[in-house]
Amino acid sequence: MRRTVRAIAVLVVLVSSPLTASAQLGVAKHFVTAGVGGGMSVPVSDAGDAFKNGFNLQGFARLNVPKLPVMPRFDLNFSRFALDATQMGVPGTSQILSGLANLQFNVLPLGPVRPYVIAGLGAYSLKTETEGISPTSVSNMRFGINGGAGVTLHLGMINGYIEGRIDNVYTEKGAIDADQIQVVPVTFGLTF
Repeated sequence: MRRTVRAIAVLVVLVSSPLTASAQLGVAKHFVTAGVGGGMSVPVSDAGDAFKNGFNLQGFARLNVPKLPVMPRFDLNFSRFALDATQMGVPGTSQILSGLANLQFNVLPLGPVRPYVIAGLGAYSLKTETEGISPTSVSNMRFGINGGAGVTLHLGMINGYIEGRIDNVYTEKGAIDADQIQVVPVTFGLTF
C-alpha cells in the first residue's frame, strides 16, 4: 500500500513539474495579451527646444508564442505636446499618432516582476497646429524606430506594466530645425 501511495505521489510530482516550469518561465494563460496605459512624454534633443512636456496614451496587443524567444507586439500610441511659444514664436500644439510593430524580449521571466526590452519600427503621423494671426495646420506621415525597457507586474489579480522608451521619428526639417524628432514616453498601464 505504501509503495502505491509513493508511486502515485512521484507520478503527481512528475506530471505537475512541466506545468510549474511553464508557469515559472512566464508562459501566458492566453495567446493574446492586451494592454492599455498612459503617462508622460518628454521631448529630447532638438524636439525639447520646440515642445513642452506632454502626455501619451497607449494600447497594444502582444502575441504570447511559447516557442519563440521574443514576443511580437503591435502598439498604437498617441502623444500630444504644447509648442514652446518662446522658442517657436507662436503658441500651438503638436501630436504624434503611431502604429508600431515591436518585439518584446523578457530578460528575467521568473517571479511577479519581470523586466523586458522592446524594439521595433513603424509609421508616425505628425500634426502641428499653430494659433495666432494666421493659424496653420501641417500633417504628414513619417517612418521611425523605437526601443526601450519595461517591467511587467503580476500581483495577484492585477497585471500591469511600466515602460520607458525612445521614439525616433525621421522627418524633413520643418517645425523644428532637425531631421528627426526624439520623444521619450514613460507609460504606466494594465494588461488583460
